[in-house]
Amino acid sequence: MSDSPPAASRPRWWHGSHRRYGPRRGRLVFVVSTAVSLLAGTAVVTAFADGASADTYSFFADTDVSRVTTDPDTSPVELGLRFEADGPGSLTAVRFLKARGDRGSHPVTVWSGDGRRLASGTSSGESQSGWQQVELAEPVRIEAGQQYVVSYHTSRYRVAENFFTRRPVTAGPLSTVGAAGVYAYGGGGFPTEVYRASNYWVDVVFKPAADEPTAPPTTPPAGTPSATPGASPTASPTPAPTATSGRPVSLPLPRVPWEGGPSYYRAFPAAQRSGWTDPSFFPIGVWYESVLSQEDVDRDKAVGLNTYVMLTDNSQVEIIRRNGMSAIIPQPFKNRGDESVGWILGDEADMWGGPGNGTWTGNYPGQGPICTNTREGCGLDVMRREAASIPAGETGLRYANYGKGVMFWQSDDDAGKFVNGFSSVVSNDIYWYTDPHVCSAPAEGPSRGVTSRNCRRAANYGLTMERMRELDAMDGKRQPVWAFIEVGHPFTEDDAPTINGNQIAGAVMSSLIHEARGIQYFNHNFGGPCISQHVLRDRCGEAIRPAVTELNKRIAALAPVLNTQSYAWEFNAGLDTMLKAWDGSFYVFAMLGSKTATGSHRLTLPAELAGSRAEVLFENRTVPISGGAIQDNFAAEYTYHIYKITP
Repeated sequence: MSDSPPAASRPRWWHGSHRRYGPRRGRLVFVVSTAVSLLAGTAVVTAFADGASADTYSFFADTDVSRVTTDPDTSPVELGLRFEADGPGSLTAVRFLKARGDRGSHPVTVWSGDGRRLASGTSSGESQSGWQQVELAEPVRIEAGQQYVVSYHTSRYRVAENFFTRRPVTAGPLSTVGAAGVYAYGGGGFPTEVYRASNYWVDVVFKPAADEPTAPPTTPPAGTPSATPGASPTASPTPAPTATSGRPVSLPLPRVPWEGGPSYYRAFPAAQRSGWTDPSFFPIGVWYESVLSQEDVDRDKAVGLNTYVMLTDNSQVEIIRRNGMSAIIPQPFKNRGDESVGWILGDEADMWGGPGNGTWTGNYPGQGPICTNTREGCGLDVMRREAASIPAGETGLRYANYGKGVMFWQSDDDAGKFVNGFSSVVSNDIYWYTDPHVCSAPAEGPSRGVTSRNCRRAANYGLTMERMRELDAMDGKRQPVWAFIEVGHPFTEDDAPTINGNQIAGAVMSSLIHEARGIQYFNHNFGGPCISQHVLRDRCGEAIRPAVTELNKRIAALAPVLNTQSYAWEFNAGLDTMLKAWDGSFYVFAMLGSKTATGSHRLTLPAELAGSRAEVLFENRTVPISGGAIQDNFAAEYTYHIYKITP
């Protein structure tokens, strides 16, 4: 690691509009700031080659490091390891593998996942090379399910590239996270950069909580979401979820597979720079907008947006940057900078290009023949060429959106090639509320069990998420799947339905319950009484704007909860549900399934969710827990409830 990969010139991209066409595996971690006093001091260091003691754990104590090479780099650098623990305990020491010729003492640091310094120390009495161990003046409390970094500062180091490419390294309750080796050049700042999944041989000595005195609870994390107004977006105000006890909570239940939230985005420096690794951030985007003035951004921020996905050619990215917004952009784009977190690869190439191994002519719809051979699809070639157009070394996300080809028309094998071959974030835009054909064409909704009788329902947006997550898992790795929700009348047929505010809220919540990692709104009206390219800004959106604004406030307040890994539990076979834990409380999200009638329904809780009542967030009420269950009313197909239970 002599330097991070250089930036390269930007290739070209087609600025097309979004249209309607025809009938890694690994555990990612929710990061919570823990208020721990700075534990500074100088500690004695000893050579450490024989492994951890019987009651402690280290990652590399038994690893043969005799052939690990010393990097020729001599620049001052902070080198670290990113990790988590399945259970609470104490970190008592930091270890590092010293390079030959490395002289002097070495500062070590323990960091929270969001970059706060929790403890530090300085070595003394080092051996000439090999493992060194710095005992901390006081142990650092490690909470289950939170991310930490340990690091040391040096100008000579040993490195193994491509060490973390296949799987996490585990040691008892410990597990590394993603490309776990991190670095930061300079004077000892928080290391976040990654290079070729390298291991810089920084380690821990961890003692599980069962073998240590009980530590007092920590204070709630800084930056806790403030209260926001209150099961429809027009309900009376109630407080949003706030930090309570600071206690970690967990359940003896399996987890829902996921790719992860903030920890996933740590692998993309461009996303890191924009704050996407903060657990209080959740992507809320808008598709193919223009930003020409400060007023444009003010209106978008007022409705709760934080990301632009695709931009018009004339958009002024410096305005986006100045306002702290993010953008996933097309190519080329003048003056792009820190606002850019990724690149658009393609839109619905599965539909207009089709499956198969054909060759793309370079034409887009309306420009002439798409594939050189009309008997074979070339959508995969479209995606290959779009992906290849991004310069090597670019550190942003790769975003791809698909449509009815992947959702309905193609085999799992063909669809999986699109979903898994090119992107690091993926979505699919099926508009169940407004598409005039989706539930009448036999090869579309009916092929997935959705007919005209249960077509216009929020639960079907969760069905889209399920399809995409199933396809995404086919290669044994996972990427975030985002939801695509219309906010108006996206079809040219004037008699097609127009979505309303309650339906938007239901569609979004169904997507979140089915593990959406981001929300993106389709902001255009192509038909109906009010044609618009900016529904959330102009008069065409007056009817739905208050509901969308309130909904986005709720998502922002729930972000620390949404950015945790869900538990697998069936509360009621007729309901779509999600179970999460955060900061001493459990959160149950619930709404009707695609074929479940409105009315009163029972949610049977895990035995561990003891309590006499549950708070219903955003509804200014509580419900009793009786016989281990909640009984509640779901008045409409889009009704959702979020229950907060604090044992």
